Amino acid sequence: MIAVLLFLSKGVLAQEVGFFGKKTFIEIGGQAQLPLIFNAVNRDKGYIVKSGTFHKSYNLKDFSFRAGIGAILSENTAVAIEYNHHFYQINPLRGGELNRQYLDSTGSLVEQYIRPEVAFLEIQERTIMPKIIFSSNSGRVPAGLTQEIGLGFCFIGIMNREAETSYITADGLDAATISKKLIDPEVEEYKGMTFMYGLRMNFPVTRNFLVNVGVRYNYSWLFNKKGYRKTEMTESWLSGRELWSRLQQRRQLGIITFGVGGVLCF
Repeated sequence: MIAVLLFLSKGVLAQEVGFFGKKTFIEIGGQAQLPLIFNAVNRDKGYIVKSGTFHKSYNLKDFSFRAGIGAILSENTAVAIEYNHHFYQINPLRGGELNRQYLDSTGSLVEQYIRPEVAFLEIQERTIMPKIIFSSNSGRVPAGLTQEIGLGFCFIGIMNREAETSYITADGLDAATISKKLIDPEVEEYKGMTFMYGLRMNFPVTRNFLVNVGVRYNYSWLFNKKGYRKTEMTESWLSGRELWSRLQQRRQLGIITFGVGGVLCF
């Protein structure tokens, strides 16, 4: 009996850290969600443009691609750094209209309310995120059921600042003029952070490659709202603070994503 116990103990102690002895890994994957919570809160439809024609649509675009590299520290723990490129959109209209209130050169308050057709603003968000990956005592990273926690720094840009616009010319305004003054020119790029908790199942395919499916919970926030101009400080239809608020809401209501990916160990 003692001999058997010694043999088993020797086998356990000799077990290598890593996936078949491989301690470094590369991850690639994609994620997506249907922003149901956001659309339930914001019931206004926006516009997409197909072949030059505006069509009403719910705000449905939301997907991302990610890649990362990491190291296995023990049977149950690994660390990694991930890059995530996220594509989504926000509606420049509210209640089907654009409005602005600003002081002109004479100090008089100008108020305008119009109902144009304006395409969704296309947003690209880039995130760099260190994360920890871990499993239960009975698991073995990166195989099986694993959890991950990360905190990422985000850069958010609006790709179509002069979004396609359709408007019946009136009061000296036309579609081109509205489009050029759609967004406050002082707005360049927003910055923020994202906290992520993920749960995924990893299935070994070979001795160095796994595929996975999983779900992530995200909580996001933006920096420096007071650093952007208010509505009355700009002649643009969307001030920096207004866009900040709409992006903040869009990101905070997009809390659950589903994803698939692969892990290559070496």
